[in-house]
Amino acid sequence: MFRDLRIPLVEEDHNVFVLCPKCRAEVPEGSEECLRCGVIFARMANAGLPAPRFVPQEIERIADGRIGGTEVRVLSIGLALALITYAMPWTRFVFSMLVTLFHELGHAIAGWLMGYPSLPAFDFVYGGGLTHHGAFRLSIAVAIGVGFAWAAWLLRGNRNALVLVFIVGGLWLLCVTKEWRREIVFAAAGHVGELVLAGIMFYRAVAGVGWRVPLLERPAAAFVAFFVLIHSALFAWRLNHDAVFLSWYREGKGGALMNDLEVVALNLQIWLGLNPGIEGVARWLLVATCLPIAAGVVWHFQRVRVHRVLRSLTTVES
Repeated sequence: MFRDLRIPLVEEDHNVFVLCPKCRAEVPEGSEECLRCGVIFARMANAGLPAPRFVPQEIERIADGRIGGTEVRVLSIGLALALITYAMPWTRFVFSMLVTLFHELGHAIAGWLMGYPSLPAFDFVYGGGLTHHGAFRLSIAVAIGVGFAWAAWLLRGNRNALVLVFIVGGLWLLCVTKEWRREIVFAAAGHVGELVLAGIMFYRAVAGVGWRVPLLERPAAAFVAFFVLIHSALFAWRLNHDAVFLSWYREGKGGALMNDLEVVALNLQIWLGLNPGIEGVARWLLVATCLPIAAGVVWHFQRVRVHRVLRSLTTVES
């Protein structure tokens, strides 16, 4: 028997799908055999093997998304509001606090994952934010490693999920075992946090999922996504085209603490022999600002496939 850890069954075009116990392919409920591997379910039952059966709590209707008049209107309103808000200094300052919040949360989450006790905060002296973190604690890293081991044990009956856990765990182990790699992850995580926020808000705006008052909340989510992306893109553009802004950025926090992109650039130069400089890393960031919209659009158009993959990764044999 199989159990679904998180995602319920999906009713697509009035067909309920279940997982094949042998190859984990989705087959319509009531099928006599798997269309992928050809196993006959009745023979499996006669042999005492588990049958392709779920006991879901609810059925969720999901279909691939589309871009229609409603979606265009939502995105247009959000983009217009973001441009107007960013054009006025005082509104730009107010909503930049939201960007700072997720920037520092990104640092804090990465800090704990890399073994640094971290606490995000706003910087009322020099502006923006500052995530305070302590020295590297081996105990925290060991706890994270135990978490990966527990996840691997929990998903031991799902080969694809197990491979994913080992890949992610391997990358984490690679980063956490050297100080310079930990520094790169910690420094880059702030801007990654901003882009993750933008991607989530963009997808929820275009897909219209999870809202109580979609008429108001969808344009608001689009506004947040576009505001964050405009903020990040212009920040990266100014580092490449505004010498005064670049000089100010090089000074760091109070002339003592290096800013994020300089930390990344310096570690790449010292340890890997690369020399992108702050400007080069800023160009990477500028390109990365396109990813949240691309990811949101792909997820929206391929919702059935994405949810099918997520279900296959979170379903294990009991």
